[in-house]
Amino acid sequence: MKKYRPLICICILSSMLMAALALSPGIKMLMNTYRVDNAAATLTITLPYLVSIPFTVLTGRLTYYFSKKKLSLTGTAIIIITGLLPCWIHNFSYILIVRSLMGIGLGLLFTLAPSLAADYYPEGPLRNLAIGMQSAWAGSGGFVFNILSGYLVEIKTNYIFLVYSICILFFFFILIFLPEKPATQPEQEHMGKSHIQPYGLLTSILTFLFISAGMTLSLNIALYLSEIQTGTAVEAGYATSAYSFAAFGIGCCYVFLSRFLKKYSIYFACFVSITGIFLCITANLLFIYIGSAFIGAGLSIFMPSCVHQIIKTVPSSSISANISIMMVGSSAGQTFSGLYINFFASIVSENISMRFYISAVIFLITGLLYFLYNLQQKST
Repeated sequence: MKKYRPLICICILSSMLMAALALSPGIKMLMNTYRVDNAAATLTITLPYLVSIPFTVLTGRLTYYFSKKKLSLTGTAIIIITGLLPCWIHNFSYILIVRSLMGIGLGLLFTLAPSLAADYYPEGPLRNLAIGMQSAWAGSGGFVFNILSGYLVEIKTNYIFLVYSICILFFFFILIFLPEKPATQPEQEHMGKSHIQPYGLLTSILTFLFISAGMTLSLNIALYLSEIQTGTAVEAGYATSAYSFAAFGIGCCYVFLSRFLKKYSIYFACFVSITGIFLCITANLLFIYIGSAFIGAGLSIFMPSCVHQIIKTVPSSSISANISIMMVGSSAGQTFSGLYINFFASIVSENISMRFYISAVIFLITGLLYFLYNLQQKST
């Protein structure tokens, strides 16, 4: 049982990575209650990820000076405080300020959660299981947050922020179960050298594209259902939870899927996600739920594939630094998704569905870039 304690904590930390997305089922209600437009309401989700970017990079360096347990507890505490405070704040500008501070906690966890598998488990089945579960619980956190927030916002709009109460329980789990390990110093042969490897940079770009395309669902599902007159915040919560539930299920199976997909896993993730996008734009509620699940499944294949390759490729002392660069891509994707996808979509049409079409193209570009990289590696 003792060897599974780090795995429990990896799951808990990962479940909080999508914490800012907890507000996605209530975007429409936030717009109406605080009398703001869609762009302003969306900032409650995207601002934390924008602020998290420098802290994601910084965490890669902080792991040389502080233990990952201390950093994990600090990140969780920040998410609890900044998540709950807006429930008692009635000025939307102040809410945005507090929400942006959540990015500090998210920045810490973005690097810590994926890197713990390499710290506590040697190469083998347990490490692969931990990598898959990390991705699974990143999705399951969205499932828990979105189901609860969908119901809370129907009671009263500002009650949606109470969903972060669950993180208090997470804090104590980490405090009790995560073993203390000292900070790790760079290996002697890598002292004074850059810790960022080419594959780390590639995964940062690919993750930016993939996550920004996947974010279209969370950012636009409530507006899309309203546009096609198919559902409310509750149905939007179900759709995003289908995404999260599928991400959880596929992540749990990653250790087996990786043996089957091997080097084709990223291509398969892009294919599954594109299929999910086209199911969502059928305007049929059942197909929207299935399409959401497909996109979540794609995420849970893509992310652990990138992490696993980084762990295999780079020196052990550089794993956190390269994962932090990869997660910068994730944070940037979550931050800028609504900006650039909405911009390109508006050039063609003002319909919300056009944003989904643009996302399908971005998934395709992600797969093509990965193909070109592998082609270049073979030629050299």
